[in-house]
Amino acid sequence: MTELPADLLDLAKEVLNSAKAARKRIVTAESCTGGLIASCLTAIPGSSSVIEGGFITYSNESKSRLLGVPRDALASHGAVSDIVASAMAEGALAQAGADIAVSVTGIAGPDGGSKEKPVGLVFMALAQTDTDAVVKRYIFAGTRTDVRRAAVGAALELLLSTLKADQ
Repeated sequence: MTELPADLLDLAKEVLNSAKAARKRIVTAESCTGGLIASCLTAIPGSSSVIEGGFITYSNESKSRLLGVPRDALASHGAVSDIVASAMAEGALAQAGADIAVSVTGIAGPDGGSKEKPVGLVFMALAQTDTDAVVKRYIFAGTRTDVRRAAVGAALELLLSTLKADQ
């Protein structure tokens, strides 16, 4: 994705407006999306009033070092798992001191998939202070770009639905 799609930017604007209304600060923790969620959010003028920051943790080492993802969880479940997605969101929330965190980890392809974890498999988690993380599992179809774009859209939708429920 060289340019951010208009539909994702519109969705990001809705997320920011809902976060402002709910008085919540957002942090992202991204692996397969490589910062695209944060990029969509920060492309909107005024985003600094609700965006706390973002982590791009592509390697297992950075997931562990920056977000506190347990090494044993990475070893036993793999980076693309519900447990790691949850730990990424909770770690980002703790490190950034934000109110709400979204994390994404997956296999965007075209390589790296297996029968158990096919290309397009994405886990995302949403964590808030004083609540357990909510984890979602998706299998997106298409090219690497298609998978990443779909993951960004799903993450923004997850943020939006959670923020609207909090209002």
